[in-house]
Amino acid sequence: MNFFKTLYKNKIFRVTAILIVLLLPFTSDYRIVFIDGQSMFPTYRHLEMVVEEKTSSLGKLWTPKRGDVVVVVTEDGEKLIKRVIGLEGEHVRIKYGRIYINNKKYQDSHTHQDINYWIESEEVRSTKPKSEWLFLNNQQDVGVVPEGSVWVIGDNRNASWMGFVKAEEIEGKVLY
Repeated sequence: MNFFKTLYKNKIFRVTAILIVLLLPFTSDYRIVFIDGQSMFPTYRHLEMVVEEKTSSLGKLWTPKRGDVVVVVTEDGEKLIKRVIGLEGEHVRIKYGRIYINNKKYQDSHTHQDINYWIESEEVRSTKPKSEWLFLNNQQDVGVVPEGSVWVIGDNRNASWMGFVKAEEIEGKVLY
């Protein structure tokens, strides 16, 4: 009995016990992920910490919904954080830098940027006033989102990878 009283009074033991209780859920179903880069700006900033819920804990019937922010694992093992825009069976098209789903303009509440590709390098642009930068508004028929996939892009449309992602490539959903 004396041993347990001594153990309970030990600060290191109490701190360790509290940390185990608080962090245990994060070992299996949740994970802390750090944003690397500007592709999700302004929603998330570089090196911001977010909590991801793993797809294994979301259930077998879970499917990504439009607007969900997901963690995607590439073939190289790199983790990308992107927003789900196009769902299975929908036709995605980009016209003048704007996203269209089934020929309707996508109303994006997360960003107001168009998808642009810079014709000039960052070095050349830095020598000119912004009004003289040359860019190309993307015109692209992305196509129909394949079965079991979604179409994703980052909120920072000018600095983000976009494309189809299979459901099994989605590691989890960002909670906050």
